[in-house]
Amino acid sequence: MMSIPSSRAIARSTLGIVRRRPFSSLTAASTITAVGYSNYVEWRTNQHQSASSIETIIPRDHYDGDSIASYWDHRPVTIAKRLLSIVYELGPVAGEYFYSFQLRPWAMKTIRSADNEDNKQIVVDLEHKRQMEIDLSQKLRAALTTLGPTFIKVGQQLSIRPDLISPTVLFELQRLCDAVPPFDDKIAMKVLAQELASTRAGSDTDDNNNTNLNEDEVNRIVTSEFEEVPRLVASASLGQVYKATTKKSKQQVAIKIQRPDILETVTLDLFLLLSYGKAVDKLCSVFTNQMPYHEAFLNGFAHGAFMELNYRAEAANQTYFREELHSRFNSGKKKKVVVPLVHEQFTTNRVLVSEWIEGIPLAQAPQKQIQQLIPIGVELFLCQLLDIGKFHSDPHPGNLYVTKSEDGTPTLCLLDFGLVADVDETARNAMTRAIVNLLQGDYDTLISHDAKHLGFLPHDMDVTELKPVLKTILKEGLLEAGSNLHDRKRNLMAISNELNEVFFTYPFSVPPFFALVTRGLGLLEGIALKGDPSFDIFRASFPYAKRRAMDMFSVKDYTNISRGMLARHRTETM
Repeated sequence: MMSIPSSRAIARSTLGIVRRRPFSSLTAASTITAVGYSNYVEWRTNQHQSASSIETIIPRDHYDGDSIASYWDHRPVTIAKRLLSIVYELGPVAGEYFYSFQLRPWAMKTIRSADNEDNKQIVVDLEHKRQMEIDLSQKLRAALTTLGPTFIKVGQQLSIRPDLISPTVLFELQRLCDAVPPFDDKIAMKVLAQELASTRAGSDTDDNNNTNLNEDEVNRIVTSEFEEVPRLVASASLGQVYKATTKKSKQQVAIKIQRPDILETVTLDLFLLLSYGKAVDKLCSVFTNQMPYHEAFLNGFAHGAFMELNYRAEAANQTYFREELHSRFNSGKKKKVVVPLVHEQFTTNRVLVSEWIEGIPLAQAPQKQIQQLIPIGVELFLCQLLDIGKFHSDPHPGNLYVTKSEDGTPTLCLLDFGLVADVDETARNAMTRAIVNLLQGDYDTLISHDAKHLGFLPHDMDVTELKPVLKTILKEGLLEAGSNLHDRKRNLMAISNELNEVFFTYPFSVPPFFALVTRGLGLLEGIALKGDPSFDIFRASFPYAKRRAMDMFSVKDYTNISRGMLARHRTETM
């Protein structure tokens, strides 16, 4: 029989191991202690909050970064698992990219001699590179899909930036807009039934007992409001869209139903994102003269992303945009812009019901229609940014449709108002002045006045040394490149030293609301470039900026500005 070692023998053996390998023993002991303590902290937190749902701690009706932090600060195990899942999914993709497109080409270039290069080998290498790019793009799309809504949205943003990524990757990421895996229809119908029941009871879902509905009860509640069980037509990152016909009014409607457990998934990713921003700010404050802005910048994005989870807020945004845009762009039967009508009686925090619009995505419209609607799209963007005070910050291909007005002319339809930025009057006026000064080439005023009023530079900063650097960036990096993506990318690379100087030497920062504005502007430009390769957003902004300046400035100021803008416009078109 085997003898069982005594506790004293085990202690002596353990002590011997510690003496022989002190560093390894200390590391192991620290790891075990950290893991054990983390599990205890999360267990204790879950015990204290076992009777409360996440929605009672993190309010859904408004963004509260402190509530998100307080909920996730004491869940280290869940945070660690999420970080490991991100590394597990994206780590191999990043590693393969670095090896295949950075390390391997450098090694091959070093080994081969330029004089002995075989043209046939170059062709083989190009074909091999293209196949590797296709495989890597598919792996990236699969990784983003697995990681969930937040990462799917990141991929969707990149999917219409031909100036940032290659056509192969672009094509693969565009599938994220149309091929997000759906969740079970039965779960969606249960959510819909719960929300419909809550509207009848006049209370939120959490305050009534509709969470345990069986399948028959779900069908009864749903078909009491709609002629039949709604049919799935699209699956998106945050929810699914169903088509149905209302029982009373016989109107066709689009029903957007939120994914289950979306609040927990999104807030965890936002918490990690803001933690990253805090860490970057600390590093920048130590190693650069840059003002800490990353946390505030990402907090602006997090605010917009979180409010996408509140469909009541989205419905309010949609109604506001419908009223403002219809009054500005439409007259009689001729309509330039359409926003669907919200059916408020069915809308809750997790369900949004609105008018059904027939159409196709703008990016899939005929070339002639795209060119016809691009000027309207630019005016639509500038009107929001400079005039009405709210800005649609998520105009990806699935949110910009082409439909027809009553007289048969193509009409731009704007959808999905979950991500909206508020732009106050001071910022709108400052941006109007900045755009006008940019278009007429008045870089001195743009840098010394507009950049300070918009919050990019401190008000008391002497910009004498900074002016030549920013002039180079604005002139060579943006305006002179125009619509040519390759020229713009090449120009920005050529002035990379100037860009680094601005970000590392001077106290340059980015205002928080620009997180959404720049996203919206970039996405709109990407869509326009897909339909019209010659599109230049600066030149396309000229007509509306001119009209806005006429409303804002005095006659004398406007005359001087108009002359400068017209002279520059004529120079660029020659």
